[in-house]
Amino acid sequence: MKDNFSLSWRATLIYIMLFACLIIIIFRITSLYYFEGDFLTSKGKNMLETSRSIPAIRGSMLDRNNFPLAVSINQYDLYALKKFSEEDFIALKNILLLTKSFLEIKEFEKKILIFSNLNFSQYEKIQGLKLSGIEIESSQKRYYPLGEQIAPLIGFSGKDGIGLEGLENILNSELSGVPGQEIIYKNASRRPQTIQEVIQGKDIKLTIDSRVQFFAFKHLSRFVEANNAKGGSAIVLDNISGEILAIASYPSYNPNSPQRQIKRNRALVDAFEPGSIIKPLVLAKGIDLGLLEIDQVVKTSPGFIKLNGRTISDPRNYSDLTMSEIIAKSSQVGASKLALKVGIDAITSGYKGFGLSKPPNIFFPSIAYGVINSRENITDHEIASIGFGYGMTASSLQLAQAYSVFANKGYLKDFKIFKNDTPPYQQRVIGKNTADHVLSSLELVVKEGTGQLAQLSDYVVAGKTGTSHKSSAKGGYDQSKYIASFAGIAPLQSRRLTIFVTVDEPGLNNYSGGSVAAPLFAAISNDVLNYLDE
Repeated sequence: MKDNFSLSWRATLIYIMLFACLIIIIFRITSLYYFEGDFLTSKGKNMLETSRSIPAIRGSMLDRNNFPLAVSINQYDLYALKKFSEEDFIALKNILLLTKSFLEIKEFEKKILIFSNLNFSQYEKIQGLKLSGIEIESSQKRYYPLGEQIAPLIGFSGKDGIGLEGLENILNSELSGVPGQEIIYKNASRRPQTIQEVIQGKDIKLTIDSRVQFFAFKHLSRFVEANNAKGGSAIVLDNISGEILAIASYPSYNPNSPQRQIKRNRALVDAFEPGSIIKPLVLAKGIDLGLLEIDQVVKTSPGFIKLNGRTISDPRNYSDLTMSEIIAKSSQVGASKLALKVGIDAITSGYKGFGLSKPPNIFFPSIAYGVINSRENITDHEIASIGFGYGMTASSLQLAQAYSVFANKGYLKDFKIFKNDTPPYQQRVIGKNTADHVLSSLELVVKEGTGQLAQLSDYVVAGKTGTSHKSSAKGGYDQSKYIASFAGIAPLQSRRLTIFVTVDEPGLNNYSGGSVAAPLFAAISNDVLNYLDE
């Protein structure tokens, strides 16, 4: 009886323990399913499959004729895997000049790079071998065919494919695209399965003409070096289409070199006091308001004028000058009297109408748009100075666009740099007759005035010289540092192009706009007009 009781008690204990174990097992299974299921599923997938990103090919930047300005090139690298065999090595030796022996490759016992930057012919031959012990990985390398000719505009992207400078930086999101994703199953086939399609980067076409860009950069760099200058810029606008054909800046850099030293785009980010090149804008505003007449005579004797105790003088006494002659001879006294006649309010509104002191239509990092002295109680001397290009600043792009108004019969266009079917916005700034009168004065500048070195043998052109002192760090102006400039329209028959050039700090033996910038304009315009068959 006792033995039966003992046996029954033990059985009951065993049943209780078994039931408890069952409860624990059920609880653990439930816990794994509800609380750790995602983790275990993920671990299981990691054992059976792996995922990797599919890089998007960065979009290209093209010129107006589809010539590549920035393009991504696939670079192929060859790797040996763990199961790399001597047969694989022998097969590759017939195609490649391998620097490592088979034993040197195998001693690493892991995936190892054995050849970098396969050309496309090598890539195709190796792919045809269908070797299981190798793997070819592709990566993108950014290449800039025009190199330093356009680097300050296009910029460059880094090794990670992110745009760092210039248009590469501004257009990064459009050029980059969206990477895709694929799964590779860890079985014999290792065939990938795409789970997210890649969205390739967008190609972007610019209005730039690579040939025009070449001419602008070639002559700009030559003139800067020949005149021992600090730098310079050149802009070529198509007045008819409202498009920018070239933006050159020197010194530049090689965007294809890892050791590149970045140089700024002087045409877009530098604002400077333009000097005499601004005078035709004052004349245009005065004529348009009816305050001046084109054949009106201004007395400049005795060759100087005193305003607020300060003297403004000409190189010599020009005596009586017409409006056109004031522009042609670049008379400071004459320009001062014009400015005082027009008045500061009209001059300021006129400059703004021509697009000065306002952001240009082009979005570019740190783009300059200049300022105009508009302080209260401004003196007559300051008004006169603003009339001949001091006490205000502007960029090369702004000044080029301002001069296009004379070619476009009084209309200011928002010149564009991205090629599309949308015509540029334009608004009337001055009347057609005013534009024609000023253009005749600019023609006289080249025929008889300070811009005679801008003349071309086969074309009639018009333009204006500018020579301005640079400001000194100590205050005032540095008498040994100048910016020489020239704004021109060519040819006069079609008025197709506006070309603006600057040379920063040319040597003191030859520093004026007429002697340095005017011949630079002539060199660029001659090549461009011949190329365009004008």
